[in-house]
Amino acid sequence: MNKGVDPNTFTQKDLMQHLLHAAQHSVTREEMTVQFSQAERITKERFDQLEQRFEQAEQANKERFDKVDQRFSLSEQLTKERFELAEQLNKERFGIAEKFNKEQFNNLNFDIKELSRKHDRLVWTIFAGMLALFFKDIIMKNFI
Repeated sequence: MNKGVDPNTFTQKDLMQHLLHAAQHSVTREEMTVQFSQAERITKERFDQLEQRFEQAEQANKERFDKVDQRFSLSEQLTKERFELAEQLNKERFGIAEKFNKEQFNNLNFDIKELSRKHDRLVWTIFAGMLALFFKDIIMKNFI
């Protein structure tokens, strides 16, 4: 109802105008079905677009994950190769160090034996000198 119409003086003409106005703004069943089918079609199109976007995003993510997996595999392989190379270099270096240590040990062993012989000679010389000092009187008596 209009705000300007007094409910006490509401006439049949006012009623007819009100019904006409309401009829103009009401939607028929057919119009409602058309609008509903249009809304349903638009909703379906939007849903299909969203689904397509999700599929594209899923494909892009899958490609990215595949690239990351490839990078990880490559990195893992490079790390393994580096580790094997480092292990081989360490074995070579330890072999060289072991050979050097054996040579040094053999040289040291030879030096010890030689010094031992010199020490033995020195000990015997000192022993002979001490014997000569102790028995010098006896030795001098026999030769003089």
